[in-house]
Amino acid sequence: MPKLGEVYSKALITGAGSGLGKAFSEALIDNGIAVWGTSRNPETFEKEGILTGVELDLNKERDLPAWFEHWDDQAGGFDILINNAGYGSFADFADLPSQELENQIQILLQSPLLLAQTAVRRFRERKKGCVVNVSSVAGELWIPYFSIYNAAKAGLSVFSQSLMSENPDSSPWVVDFRPADYKTNFNRNTKIAPNQSTSVAAVWNRLVELLGKAPVPEKAAHDLLSAIGKFSHCTCYSGSFFQTKIAPLTSRLFPKSLKRAILRHYFRLPP
Repeated sequence: MPKLGEVYSKALITGAGSGLGKAFSEALIDNGIAVWGTSRNPETFEKEGILTGVELDLNKERDLPAWFEHWDDQAGGFDILINNAGYGSFADFADLPSQELENQIQILLQSPLLLAQTAVRRFRERKKGCVVNVSSVAGELWIPYFSIYNAAKAGLSVFSQSLMSENPDSSPWVVDFRPADYKTNFNRNTKIAPNQSTSVAAVWNRLVELLGKAPVPEKAAHDLLSAIGKFSHCTCYSGSFFQTKIAPLTSRLFPKSLKRAILRHYFRLPP
């Protein structure tokens, strides 16, 4: 099996400024791959000098295909696209502003699909490439009051699986990457509704507790590079043993009503 840097040379990562995106960038660079990382404030990248910073706000960019083509040409052709940018809004669904709902769908689902479509076209021309869609175990182990985030991540995983089915034995390869909890600033960046109910507050406190026990982002980067390095389509769970092995298995075996009851208990909600 060839090394990653012997096959791929240039990667584009959305949301590369912190958390998993930053860990992915550093790991790829350590493997000899040049990285272009997007952020709404790319100046920090230039100061650190580890990658090429590219300004991108997925809620404001109106022509993502043209945007990708421009930077693909500037870079001399990407080999890897990692759709990583995202955030969550934590609220009772009925209290979520409609604009916030639309913003989440645009960032978490619509934008990755548009970038992936443009990348796949170019990767096919080069007969080489890999599209990584960073989904989440929340797509199948639903987090209460993260309803839009859960739905978008589930949709992104189904999209990845569909791409794999359309071209089962040829590149561009697709990686459906499903991380669980990691010690990042995700909770800090989450938009939280004011005047929370007791139930909403209970789930939030549980999320903070789980984050404190979570693995570091470098583990996710190691798992992702291993998945990309298979040079084939791949579904990869990453995180703690319980969240990535036990929980998904029971999720598939148990009826949905029992699964909902288990998740309510897990997130400290009353039966």
